[in-house]
Amino acid sequence: MRRPTTRSRSHDTDSMDGDPEIGESYVVTRITNGVPEKTIAIVVATKQVTDDQLRQIRAEKEKLQTNTPIEVSESAKEEPNPTAMHTLYYIHYEGMDRRLDEWAERNRFLGFASSEKPSPSMGIQKVTRSQRRIDEEFNHLPVGYEVMGATVAKLEREYEERTKVRNIEMVTLGRWEIDTWYFAPYPAPFDQTVHLFVCEYCLMYFNDIKLYSRHVKLACRRRTPPGNEIYRKGNLSVFEVSGYQDRQYAQFLCLLSKLFMDHKTLYYDVETFLFYVLCEVDNEGAHIVGNFSKELDTGNNLACIMILPPYQRKGYGKLLIQLSYELSSREGWIGTPEKPLSDLGKVSYRSYWWWVILGTLENMETDTVRASILSEETGIASADIVSTLYPMQMIKSWKGDHIVRASKRVVEHCRSLGLVRPPSLLLDEKCLRWEPRRPRGPPRTRPKHK
Repeated sequence: MRRPTTRSRSHDTDSMDGDPEIGESYVVTRITNGVPEKTIAIVVATKQVTDDQLRQIRAEKEKLQTNTPIEVSESAKEEPNPTAMHTLYYIHYEGMDRRLDEWAERNRFLGFASSEKPSPSMGIQKVTRSQRRIDEEFNHLPVGYEVMGATVAKLEREYEERTKVRNIEMVTLGRWEIDTWYFAPYPAPFDQTVHLFVCEYCLMYFNDIKLYSRHVKLACRRRTPPGNEIYRKGNLSVFEVSGYQDRQYAQFLCLLSKLFMDHKTLYYDVETFLFYVLCEVDNEGAHIVGNFSKELDTGNNLACIMILPPYQRKGYGKLLIQLSYELSSREGWIGTPEKPLSDLGKVSYRSYWWWVILGTLENMETDTVRASILSEETGIASADIVSTLYPMQMIKSWKGDHIVRASKRVVEHCRSLGLVRPPSLLLDEKCLRWEPRRPRGPPRTRPKHK
């Protein structure tokens, strides 16, 4: 979501006097893959820290970004001054997701952001209309308040105001120390701790490393999530957890997930949800990788999906998406994920939908097909098919129905654009030991694609 920006002042970047102010836009230095670059950011909040606190913050950044050069002033190399205070600025990068927000020191600010249009040196390039449509398919673009309805815009502003500053900076989970992305409503006093410690088996949380270590070594007897193991292939397992039967674990799972999800927040009303927890299994136990939730008795086969950052780009997200569709197929209905999708969720789902849809169209001996018929063939909701194909002008309306252009030439053109990205991990249906408790219809057959 794009944060509302105030009108920036026209100053040269080398003529900035005084300290940055909340609500103003500035040109700042941002480190990307160890390379400094100039970008525009707005100051969201400020805080005062001591010499010791500033050193700890720098040490944590060095630990998380080993390739990132961190400039240390000469004063910081001296013995800490117990009375000295430093100002840190919480900044949001314009046009970027809030997970990239961070605390910055004064030396990162280069000057006021100009009110003129960004120059090519700021990384702005012209793209064609066709290129933009493709980019929108696989890259989330922030949505401004101006395109929302008044009620939605009001709720979004209130939500961003409550959660504008990330309250927990780092979480230790098993062998990982993970930089968090978003605000999470952990109860006091855990909501204001910089470094949170979470048991990877029961998900109980601590703000003291000694209490955490004692719990992991002596108190916690769990080595897998609660519930039933419904899928096992190689070292991967999926456990189905009932929010009604394992309420505490489900709540802890939601809180952990919220550190890496900006919306779709359910914390305590978990009784009507099922959770599917994906784990990597070894001799020590089942290590949580990610999860998705599903609300019972709705038209959605997935509510929230989250893959922990250390396990991303390994195909786990699309594996869980495949699982969600396989479950709804066995229940005998066509499911759809809850909307709106997150930025990463949209990218994953769009890629998955293109893979299934184009694979199905290739096997059809027709130049056109109704979206409703294609929905029956793919198990993907008609609305999702239309929203996926519409940007590529593959949808036309005829007598109140949506018709899909399905000629071989159109399909080959889409493939040539790189729209099809097969999952790196395919769900093995033979390894899924699960039957619906209350079928909604006869079991469906999901299409098979390579």
